[in-house]
Amino acid sequence: MSLFFFLVFLLYTLINFYIFRRGRTALTSVRKTYFIYCLLFFIFYSAFVIAMLGRNYLPLGLQKVLYFIGTCWMGVLFYITLYFLITDCLYVLNRFFRFLPRKITPLLFRRIQVVSGYLIVIIALTVGYIRFNHPVVVEKDITIHKPGGHYKELKAVVVSDLHLGVQVDKKKLQKYVQLINSQQPDIILIAGDIVDNNVLPLNEERMYEEFNQLNAPLGVYFCMGNHEYLSGIEASRKFLEKTNITLLVDTAIQVNHSFWIIGRNDQQGGFRKPLHELVAQTDTLQALILLDHEPYFLDDAVNRGIDLQISGHTHDGQLWPLNLMVEKMFELAHGYKQKGKTHFYVSSGLALWGPPFRIGTQSELVVLHIHLE
Repeated sequence: MSLFFFLVFLLYTLINFYIFRRGRTALTSVRKTYFIYCLLFFIFYSAFVIAMLGRNYLPLGLQKVLYFIGTCWMGVLFYITLYFLITDCLYVLNRFFRFLPRKITPLLFRRIQVVSGYLIVIIALTVGYIRFNHPVVVEKDITIHKPGGHYKELKAVVVSDLHLGVQVDKKKLQKYVQLINSQQPDIILIAGDIVDNNVLPLNEERMYEEFNQLNAPLGVYFCMGNHEYLSGIEASRKFLEKTNITLLVDTAIQVNHSFWIIGRNDQQGGFRKPLHELVAQTDTLQALILLDHEPYFLDDAVNRGIDLQISGHTHDGQLWPLNLMVEKMFELAHGYKQKGKTHFYVSSGLALWGPPFRIGTQSELVVLHIHLE
């Protein structure tokens, strides 16, 4: 694991060096300008690294500033690298085919490249920041051909990937809770990743108080995500114990003698029970709702008689063109699908990890209108 993080850090440093050199080439030779450029670039480069290394030690206010700067820079870095690589290819091609006007000297080309690149990226990320902070409410009707006991219809609000921490803080959580409650749900289903990188800011800001404001007559249910393990599973559990959330880890629970909710352990946790063992704990004549953070092995849910599976994890790629890659990685990367008698919904997430931008994707709250016989 330490080797993996070292390689990621090395790649991050090399990309920063590439971008730094492109900007340096476009600068004038004025020493003061160069000094300011170097200072700002170092701050942007190091902010995320310092925030992550000091997440257990630095004051929360300082962490928020560093994390915001660092994650915004990651978004800039992602797109400015793509832009510079494309325009560098044009520069090389021009040396052979001479399609640019001759008055565009190498220095002028670099200046145009840098100024236009940062301008385009900043505009795009501003739009992406707005999209992240204004989640849409997606509604979907689903019919399950099984008796619903006391219920013919259920209004289920589906939440995933809150990633609470120094970026998605208590103020944002308050807005999310208000949005959820405004839907007047019968039941709330959270498909993993409440925690982002560290439980410390959740406890310092007493975010459990906001979770305890969630209002759903049939309760709030949650399955583990990979970030609960990455953040420290014991600390994550202790935080959840302060809330009214019902945690389901490889277990099934019957709701008011009418339907079942199964919560699977996340794959990050290592061992998890086979799905058939969890289904065996239920009455399969009643509706079976499965919470499984990562949307793998859809056929397993179909074969085991699951009526509705709810997942998250993918963020729908979060940033274009990563969403195109994620679509290739998962049978269902985002949205609704039916296979056989099993309904699936994979949420893009109410929040996100890292860069606070949505480019080509959208933060969402999902409302499922479940019809039962």
